Parts: sequence; structure tokens; C-alpha cells
Amino acid sequence: MPSIAIVVAVGAALGVALVVYGIVTSNRDQGLETGVGARVTYRTLADVREQLRRRFEPTGAPVWVAGPNTNALARDLASADLQLRPYEFRMLQVGVALALALIAFLRFNVSFAVPVAGVIGYVLPAFYLRNRRGHRLRQFDDELPRAMELIANSMKAGQSVAQSFSAVVENAGPPVSEEFSLARREIELGASVESALGNMEKRMGSSDLRLMIMVITIQHAVGGDLPAILTTLADTMRQRREMREEVLAATAQSRASSVIITLLPLAVAAFGYFVLPDYFRPLFTNFLGWVILIFAALLLGTGTFIIRRITAVQ
Repeated sequence: MPSIAIVVAVGAALGVALVVYGIVTSNRDQGLETGVGARVTYRTLADVREQLRRRFEPTGAPVWVAGPNTNALARDLASADLQLRPYEFRMLQVGVALALALIAFLRFNVSFAVPVAGVIGYVLPAFYLRNRRGHRLRQFDDELPRAMELIANSMKAGQSVAQSFSAVVENAGPPVSEEFSLARREIELGASVESALGNMEKRMGSSDLRLMIMVITIQHAVGGDLPAILTTLADTMRQRREMREEVLAATAQSRASSVIITLLPLAVAAFGYFVLPDYFRPLFTNFLGWVILIFAALLLGTGTFIIRRITAVQ
């Protein structure tokens, strides 16, 4: 029976991996054939399916972003630029959880380590998604001032705000060029500039982009020299970013200490448990061991929280 369970688990994990790989490869190939990226192709299909409905919506917002049943996971996947649907990502999580649980089962048989490994495997893809989304958001915020200057220069040359998006798409780097390309497509399909930028802000969650949208919206309502305002706002964003980088450099040692203090005991304990399981088994089978583990977790969590609050940059 154990051998049958192992074969079934391995087959399930391999099946999930092959399905996800096949879907991603198919999307990538389709994007190459049409001359655009897979991400744009996937959203194009979703947009075409909702064209008629979007024509009759006052905001012109795509349903996959601003519908009544907005899927938070789908928004995070779009923000992280992962060509996966929510159910595909869940399948990936289950596959990784089964794989790590199988490894723990082969090493420790039926023990406490099996469900722990399964939980870790299920959380790892979500952790990767969060880090990738944060990294892409930082790239977007770093490139946004240049995009604002491109819009301002295009408007000085006589173009409208919507037409100036083409200059951003052609001259800015990703992910700014990708997001403005999607916004330009929405405008071509009938959405307003404010609606397209609002959908971009919902995808990215950028506070700097929110300021830019407020400036454009107010200028459309009351008038004003929008190119000059965008240029000034871009300079302010650059100065704020430089100040933030200085603060991060000054607090780098404290933040590194926080990570090391938190991860070092966990890494040593995990390595020791895999190498010498009998040595650590009393911690999981004895009441006093559970008390020690809970107390140690509380101390680690408290220390990490205090250090992060001290070194936090708002």
C-alpha cells in the first residue's frame, strides 16, 4: 500500500507540472505567432469577449479588472505578469505541496514532517508570486517618472494624452511599456483615458500612478498646463525615490540582521531535523517541547516585528 500511495502521489505531481507547463508554453507560442507577448494575447482574448458589454458601461472598465466579482488572485497574477489563470496557479500550489509532502514521507514515513512539508509547498508559490509582484511594482515606480516626461514632451509637440501613450510604449522599458500598451488598447476600444489609467492603477496598485491619475483628472476638469505639472511631479518622484534609497542604505544592516536572526534558527533546526530526526523528535512528542517551540516562535516573531517597525520606510 505505501508503494501504491507513492506512485499515485508522484503521478499526480508530474501531471500537474506537465499541465501547467503545457498551458504556459501554448500561451507563449500563441503570442509569438501573433507578434505580441503572451500576456497581451491572453488579455486580448478576455477583452474581445467583453467588447460589447464594455461599450455600454459608463466607465469602460474591463470586467476582469473592475467587475462586481473581482478575483484578487487574478489581479495579483496580472500584476506579477504571470501567464497563469487562478485555477492553474492553485493546481501549481497543490502539485508543489504533494511533491514536498512525498519527499518528507520518503524520509520520515508517517510523521509530523509530512503535513508541514505539504503546507510549505503550498505556500512557496504564493510567496514567489508576492515577491515577483513587489519587484515588478518597484520597477514600475522607478520607470514612471520617465514615462510622465515622455507624455509631457509629446503633449508639448501637440499630441493628446491618449496619443502620448504611444511614446511611452515605444521608448519606456517594461513593465511601464506593457501597462501603457494595455491602456492604449482600452482607449482604442472605447474607454476613456481616466478609465484606462484607473484600470492600470488597479492592476499595479502604485501610489505614484494614483497621483498621476489625479493630476490628469483635475486638469481635464479645471484646465491647466498639464505638461508642466507632469514634469514637476516627475522631478518630485525622483527626489523622493533618492531620499528613500538613502534611508534604505542607512538601515540595510538592521534589516539584514532581522532576516538573519529570523531565518538562521529555522534553517539550523530544519537541517538538524532532516539529518538527526531522533534528536529533535522530543520537541514534537513532548508537551514541554511544544511549550519551548511556541515560546521560541513568539520571541522570534516579536524581535522581527520590532526590528521591521524600527527600520520601516514609509
